[in-house]
Amino acid sequence: MTPHPARSRLQPGDIVLRHARSYTWVRRACLAASFALTFAIPAWHLHALSQWGRAPGAIGPPGALSLFGLELIDPLAVTSVALARGPSLSLVLLALPALALVLVLGRFFCGWVCPYVPLLAASNSLRWLLHRVGLAPLDLKLPRRTSWAVLVAVLGASALSGAQLWPLVYPPSVIGREAFRAVFFGGLGAGALLIAFAFAFDSLVSRAGFCRSLCPGGAMFSLLGAASPITVKLEREKCTGCTACDVVCNLGQSPMTGRIDEGCERCGKCVASCPTSALRLGRRP
Repeated sequence: MTPHPARSRLQPGDIVLRHARSYTWVRRACLAASFALTFAIPAWHLHALSQWGRAPGAIGPPGALSLFGLELIDPLAVTSVALARGPSLSLVLLALPALALVLVLGRFFCGWVCPYVPLLAASNSLRWLLHRVGLAPLDLKLPRRTSWAVLVAVLGASALSGAQLWPLVYPPSVIGREAFRAVFFGGLGAGALLIAFAFAFDSLVSRAGFCRSLCPGGAMFSLLGAASPITVKLEREKCTGCTACDVVCNLGQSPMTGRIDEGCERCGKCVASCPTSALRLGRRP
């Protein structure tokens, strides 16, 4: 298919998010808090160890978060443990809160919580800068189902080996582990190479390609949230075909034509970028 001429020229950095300002700022605040907590939690534990000789509590496994007494466990972690060690009632109960959120809101964790998103924004800015100086990077479009193959490979390897392999290739887990290492030991480990690869891949080879086509967690959220009742709705009579909404989407959705699938992360950038307010978040018919 020949790309739309406007889409081929526009870059996400060229588009102003004019509308849905409250939604946009709340999302940005959640992402900033997530990124800050990634470093604040190990820093607090280090401070407690230096002051009192003991940590205030267990840091917990990667992919787990205790929020107001409610345990939120990443569905990818629960599935991997169940395949490696066998399912149990306790695992099911731990998975229920996060699973319920994903079933209702779809892949929103990727757009609202993932600590890699600020790095992805920096990657998009670098791509915009390269375009401005005439060094247009590649934008290879991998098949969207590639991430499902990665997910099957990671879970299959965990089931066969009995080991947890997803923390080695899942950016939120890797970033959390490297933040802990940086705070406690003042350096980075091999996980930093994966993040550097993801950043370079997104910046020079495929825009948001790692999130869209290689992240096993994104594939899991897409799969579980496929029937989410929340979606982006288009009022066709208001649409002018400017392609801003399609360009600003990191995950390859096409709001301009109404083609929104399980890959939507409910970031709302398409809604905020539409100059005629032809898009809105709402319930499926």
